[in-house]
Amino acid sequence: MSTNSSVNVSVKEGVQAADDIVLDAKGIIVDYPVRGKKPFRAVHGVDLFVRRGETLGLVGESGCGKSTTGKSLIQLPRPTQGEVMLGDLDLSKLSQKELRGVRNRLQMIFQDPIASLNPRRTAQEIVMDSLTLIGHKNPKERALEILQSVGVDRQMASRRPHQLSGGQCQRISIARSIAQEPEVMICDEPVSALDVSVQAQVLNLLEEMKEEYSLSMVFISHDLAVVANISDRVAVMYLGRMCEVAPSTELYSRPRHHYTNLLLDSVPKPGEQRKLKPVQSDSGQVKYDGTGCPFASRCPAATQICKDEMPELKIIGDDHQVACHHPIED
Repeated sequence: MSTNSSVNVSVKEGVQAADDIVLDAKGIIVDYPVRGKKPFRAVHGVDLFVRRGETLGLVGESGCGKSTTGKSLIQLPRPTQGEVMLGDLDLSKLSQKELRGVRNRLQMIFQDPIASLNPRRTAQEIVMDSLTLIGHKNPKERALEILQSVGVDRQMASRRPHQLSGGQCQRISIARSIAQEPEVMICDEPVSALDVSVQAQVLNLLEEMKEEYSLSMVFISHDLAVVANISDRVAVMYLGRMCEVAPSTELYSRPRHHYTNLLLDSVPKPGEQRKLKPVQSDSGQVKYDGTGCPFASRCPAATQICKDEMPELKIIGDDHQVACHHPIED
C-alpha cells in the first residue's frame, strides 16, 4: 500500500475528512544535478498532507531531505516529480507567473533570519513590500501594526536587519509572512540559529500567530524536544524517505519504526546517565545501494526481506503510518 493509498483508506474509514486537508503532496521526488554523474536524489517519493489548523512536525537527522521537502512544497525548487495540491490547486502545474499570484496563500520562514531579509530595507519596508504585493490600501500603517503584534516596536521598525538581533530578525520574518495572510506556513528550522532563551519566545509567537490567523504549519526541525511541544502530528524522515507519521503524543510514547525509536533514544534527558543503544553500522558512513530498506544496514531488527524489498508506508492504527517490515510491537 502506498502512502497515497494509505490516505485514501483513512478517508474511507473516517480517520480524516478530505475537506480538512489544506495541503496535500504526493509522490514528491527532488533530484539535484551533479556534473558528470547521474543526478543526486534528495527526496524519494514523499507523500504528506497537512490538515486545516494543524501543525505537522517534520524531523530527521541532518541531510535527510526535510528542508528540501519543505522548499519543494512552495516550488523552490520545483519537484522533479510529484504534485503539491493547495486546496484544489495543483502548484506543480502552474507557471511562474501563476505561482506569484498564489504565493500569498503559502509562505515560508527560513532558517537564517538575517540572511533571509533584504539588507537594504528597514523592517517596516520589508513588511510593507509583502502588503503591497497583495494590494493593501495602507501598507505603511498596517506594517507597523503587524510588527507591533510580533513584538517589534516603532524604533526597531526603522532599523535594517544588520542592526537587529537574530531573534528580532526572525520576528520580522514572521511579520513579513503573516502580512500576506497565508493559509499554510512552512517553518524551516526557524529557531535553530537562535539562543535557547530566544527560541521559546519565537515558538510562543508562532503559536499565537497560528491561533490568531487560523494558520496550518509545517514545522521542520532536527530538535525533537521543540517538535514535541509545537506539533499535532510528526513525520519522521530518513535518507529522503518517510518512515513514520503519527500524532505527536503517540509517536513520542510508542514509536513503531526502529529508526524513530533510536532517534528518540538519542535525546539527552537531564540528570539521567545512560548508554546509547548501538546501531549495526559504526563506520560513520551509511551504505545504501537503493535496494530494500535504507535503514536496513543500521536496524537491530533487520532480516533478509529488509535488504531485498523496500517497505511501503502502511496504516497500523488511527492516524499512524509506518514503513517497516518488522514494526515495533506494542
